[in-house]
Amino acid sequence: MAMKHVFVLIFSIVSLAAINVNAQESICRKEIRPISSSDLAYKQRGDRCEGLFSQQVSATGMRIAAYHRHPASYDETSLALNISSGAIDTSKALTVTSLRPKQFYRMDASFSGNNYSLPLDVVRHPDVNVVPSDFAAVVCKENCDTSVPTLTPASFGAEDAFNPYIALVANLELFELRISIMADDTGEVLFDKEMLGNRTWPASRPATFPLKPYLENRDSITLEIVAVGRGNKQIDSISARLEHE
Repeated sequence: MAMKHVFVLIFSIVSLAAINVNAQESICRKEIRPISSSDLAYKQRGDRCEGLFSQQVSATGMRIAAYHRHPASYDETSLALNISSGAIDTSKALTVTSLRPKQFYRMDASFSGNNYSLPLDVVRHPDVNVVPSDFAAVVCKENCDTSVPTLTPASFGAEDAFNPYIALVANLELFELRISIMADDTGEVLFDKEMLGNRTWPASRPATFPLKPYLENRDSITLEIVAVGRGNKQIDSISARLEHE
């Protein structure tokens, strides 16, 4: 198969560099284009950048939208959602998006420790209304903008269930999707499969991939994803190291 254009997608849509924030420096991603003329536009809001943006397509736009320890949950009375992940003494980059098709909500923040409290006023606004089943979080150690970022699973509230999964989303229709998983300690290939066969994957439709069989007895795995769209002319390749905790 001839590959005319190869793009390495390093979480350009869903990632956040680990940066030091001061009063003069914005934590907003420069490549994210806020919607115009709205108080809900993606912009700095205290210690985070949050709001609605206009979609931009790069190659297939394939992204890991979520890496969760268990599904997100929050009730109608909650003022904030605690997102926990990883060791206490590690700085992290957090991105939250919505899995609902054509709902272009995003939140970026950086934090130290193992917990970030996200106010839910924008999330719950009637013109946003990200429900728990559409809530998607990615937490990276230090920096997501590397060729192989290290992700730690996001956990929500007091629930301690261990059912880790990733959620994948592409902006364009896919004709091929290969997922490979390697054990970091031995290099063993645990999973390697082209997932679509003769089918296609519609644009913006999220798909979850369970990880418990691969992480239950391991500290970390390496995930590689190759997505092909538009007659083999649009290709994205993603690599990430996924930690157990």
